[in-house]
Amino acid sequence: MDAHKLSPSDFAEPNKKAKQSEKKGMVQAKYRDPDSGATWTGRGRAPRWLNGRDKEKFLIK
Repeated sequence: MDAHKLSPSDFAEPNKKAKQSEKKGMVQAKYRDPDSGATWTGRGRAPRWLNGRDKEKFLIK
């Protein structure tokens, strides 16, 4: 350490500020099944009631 002019503080972890987690709000539903009233945001895997059907028909306007 002396040869490289280092001190123990050079090896210490720097003070990391705690990340402020952002609260993510709920995403509004984009699609609705008229039979059951079930909704889907359009994110993730499509629900079974939408399989093989045209999504445009189920858009919430």
